[in-house]
Amino acid sequence: MEPVRKLSNDELFRLSNEQSKKLTRESIVTALVLLFAEKPYDKITVTDIAKKAGVSRTAFYSNFENKDDVVKEFGKNVINELNGFFSGERYDGDGRALLLAVFSTIKQNPERAKVLFGSRQMVYEILGGSTYLDSIMPVKDRFDVYNYLATEAALKKIIVEWYKRGMKESPEEMADYCSELSKKIIVGGENV
Repeated sequence: MEPVRKLSNDELFRLSNEQSKKLTRESIVTALVLLFAEKPYDKITVTDIAKKAGVSRTAFYSNFENKDDVVKEFGKNVINELNGFFSGERYDGDGRALLLAVFSTIKQNPERAKVLFGSRQMVYEILGGSTYLDSIMPVKDRFDVYNYLATEAALKKIIVEWYKRGMKESPEEMADYCSELSKKIIVGGENV
């Protein structure tokens, strides 16, 4: 076992700055989420966000160019969580379970979905353009990647529309529907 090493003042200061910047960014993102509960995206100003986060406008602009960048940061955080669904072993080959996890997450966290789907940011820009399906399913021929992209585009649009229509269908119903739809799109009738 190595002896405990005392950190130098420079190391403590650097660590403190990094933690401070991270905390400021998290506060700003959280403030935007909270403001979404109060008013629509186009009515939220940078001043509103900074005030709610307890930071100055200078601190805001030191971390983000504008409020769209805050939404992108939030979207990136959500996507990183969702990436766990796509790359996790718990969904290995089970497309319905994966879809159920995504729909359930959105249903259980409508305030997060509101930020993603309620901003003027294009949902496809936030969700990204890469395909997850080719990472969990083998590419058997040169058209598989296009089938996967078509399936993912349809699923993204369905998720947004389901949210906008009030999530009346259960996550289970949506997972079943999307699983069947993906079978029809993907060549050979394979499940997602």
